[in-house]
Parts: sequence; structure tokens; C-alpha cells
Amino acid sequence: MFVNMRRRLQKKGTRSAKRVLKRLAGREKRLINNICHTVSKRIVEFAVEKGVDVIGLENLNGIRKRAKVRKKQRYNFESWVYRKLQFMIEYKARERGILVVYVDPKHTSITCPRCYHVNRADRNGKLFRCKACGYTLNADLVGARNIERRTREFRYMRDSLGCCQPPRRSLEEQALFVGRGS
Repeated sequence: MFVNMRRRLQKKGTRSAKRVLKRLAGREKRLINNICHTVSKRIVEFAVEKGVDVIGLENLNGIRKRAKVRKKQRYNFESWVYRKLQFMIEYKARERGILVVYVDPKHTSITCPRCYHVNRADRNGKLFRCKACGYTLNADLVGARNIERRTREFRYMRDSLGCCQPPRRSLEEQALFVGRGS
């Protein structure tokens, strides 16, 4: 957000520029915090309105090591606060009695949500077009739908195995247990 101003001040390198950089960092941190709180609150409120008892999130551990990013996109990628957002969703959902589950994101954006055909060639940039059934949609939406499907499968397995009885652990402990991917 403050990329150009930060770049200009870093080139300058004077003492006053460093002071402004420090102030700018605080302002950016507060803005990011506010955005994460707002987004997480809306997600949890939406789940409560729709009667959802499980929220599925991508397990993004190691994303910075796995992903390759162009030099121009490096700042946006490195300043991405996905873990902070996940944490805020977790604790707000826990307060409302909603379970948070981390889903393996492998092949979510290259799997057809209609016929479950997996093929890397189906995704071309932001467009997903299944070669098996002809289904076409934005690739990010395809990924989101597949994460939703995996979350529903988890919920079905939990409910069908009789795990919907009152837990021996509190809801907080249960959410933490499932959240770790164990």
C-alpha cells in the first residue's frame, strides 16, 4: 500500500526519512490489523447467519517456501498476512462455537468441481476450463468450491462417525485440535 513512498524514503536515507518510515510502518500495521479484523468478523458473521458449524480454510503452511513469485510481486507476496487472518477467524469462530478446519489445498484449483477430473492443463491463468466435461469458471472460484467440498466431506465424516455428540473436550480444545491438522 505504501510501497512507492517507502521506496522513495529508503533511497533518501536521511534521519528524517527514517523517522517517517517508522511512522509509516506503524500506520500500515494498524491498517492491516483493521482490515484483518473486519474481514474475519464478516466471515464469522456470515457463517453464523447461514447456520454453518464448520469453517474450512486452506492449510497454507510453507507457502512462502513453495511459491515462486516475480520480483515485482515480491512485496505484495511477502507482506501477505494470511496467518494473522486465519488466527482472527479461528478465535472469532471459537467464540461463536464454530469449528475451524484446515484443508489440504493440493490440486484445488485444477480439479473440476463438477466431474472431479484433475488436470493441470485445465487451468490457464485465471480461467479454469475442464477438458473432460467442459465446465468453465474463474480458477480461484474453482479452488474455493473444492475447499468447500473438502470441508463438507470432513463435516459429513465427523457427523456420520457419531462425533456430533457433545465432545469430551470443550469446543475450544476441539477447535485447536482439529486446527492443527491432527
